[in-house]
Amino acid sequence: MAPVLFSCALTPNVNTRIAGQPWNYYGDLGSVYQDQTRGAKARLVWLDQVNFQRVDQSAFQKTVESFLKQGYRKIGLIAVRSPRFVDPFEIKKLAADRGANVIVGCWFAGYQTRTGLWSYKYWYQLLDKPSPADKPAAPQVPLAAPTPPNRGSPLY
Repeated sequence: MAPVLFSCALTPNVNTRIAGQPWNYYGDLGSVYQDQTRGAKARLVWLDQVNFQRVDQSAFQKTVESFLKQGYRKIGLIAVRSPRFVDPFEIKKLAADRGANVIVGCWFAGYQTRTGLWSYKYWYQLLDKPSPADKPAAPQVPLAAPTPPNRGSPLY
């Protein structure tokens, strides 16, 4: 009753958070997020479980490929051009909500605007490593009973 009287809003806590439910506030980044999960459900990942690795533009693709060879999969991409700094911590909050374990990020100068400000390009690849429990089991096909070989017609 007290929150109603004092106009306080109830917020989610650790006991009520479910996988895929937005937990953090990360501004307009949700509108530029490109989902690469193909409809797979997000796992529950806490903010401190997300690792961030900054690389140079030339090493970005190689680093992502090395993570893919280690069993990680792409779950999302953020590619944005902005004159304002896109904080990796905000990306980390988005990654936790989407179920990512690793972020590979880079940023570099794009071009100079008419006002003289530099616009930067930001690339953030979100990756997760599925656990064996996440993989669907292969459907079991029943084996057909063996048929006896055709011996032709019996001789009488």
